[in-house]
Amino acid sequence: MRKSLKTCLMSTALTCLVAVASPTNAALTLTAAGIADGFTLSQFYDDPGAYYGILGLAVTPGGTVVAAGYARNQFYTLPDVDGQTFATITTMAAAPGNPREVAAVGSTVYMTVNGAYNTINPGTFALTPLVTVPATSSSLGLWANPVTEHLISSSNRGLVDIDPATGAVIVIGPGGADGVTVSPDGTIAYGEFGGAIVGYSITTPNPGIPVYNSGTGIGHSPDGTGIISGSAFDGQIIVNNNDGTVGLLDPATNIETIIASGGSRGDYVAPDQTNGSLFLSTADSVWRLKIAGGTIGGGGTPAPEPASMALIGVGLVGLAAVRRRRA
Repeated sequence: MRKSLKTCLMSTALTCLVAVASPTNAALTLTAAGIADGFTLSQFYDDPGAYYGILGLAVTPGGTVVAAGYARNQFYTLPDVDGQTFATITTMAAAPGNPREVAAVGSTVYMTVNGAYNTINPGTFALTPLVTVPATSSSLGLWANPVTEHLISSSNRGLVDIDPATGAVIVIGPGGADGVTVSPDGTIAYGEFGGAIVGYSITTPNPGIPVYNSGTGIGHSPDGTGIISGSAFDGQIIVNNNDGTVGLLDPATNIETIIASGGSRGDYVAPDQTNGSLFLSTADSVWRLKIAGGTIGGGGTPAPEPASMALIGVGLVGLAAVRRRRA
């Protein structure tokens, strides 16, 4: 979430809707490289009449999607089934202001509202403030560490690790991080800094040590990110770009391959740990990305190999990986 939208998010949702015109519906489509690499893409939510009708979202173990209805300043729950629209939202309620980021640890769902951290009850939408961290407010990213069950957040104090149980806050990176994510092993927090994807160590004894920097040459105005587990692209980074593309970033080479294009402005991402897919929020819709033989952004069951891939094994995926390593 960058540039003009970052300023927009600091205001009320109503002001933002007036200031930013609603986009036309844009269809995010896999590129030839994305298809060859074994990715599949489907539309989870479509809302072309609102600028970020859904911004942040998370999935409970029971398959309920809890979403921040940023454009309309509302809370939503939806079934975890593709093809959702504003008309098919299961329940909704007015938010007290500016709901943005959502993350889940099991059945516990966290949401930032007006920059404050809360748990939210998916049934009643009641917010319970995390009063143990009053000196820290969120700015542009929130992720649940799958190992420690801590919250990793871009905040007014920098990139931080928050223990919701105790309120302990450890600064693990500088301020300004966007599109925060965590490696599946819980050891590295990634964020966008000035057009580069940078990773910082979470674990002791050296939290806050930079361990990866893509450099700014990847382009496309990167934002939300998610890490792949399994498949030929294990450890590589999905990047939801502001220019309506989705990239596959190889941290070994810092080469980004565009695997989807044609979408509207990309922003946050979120893991669906019930099935291993990654939600990609864009200005007019939310998309679901899967990778054959792996998961993206968290746990879940790897997507099966497509029938066409089964006929030739994983040759296409393997060749694609070799292509990037040699590029």
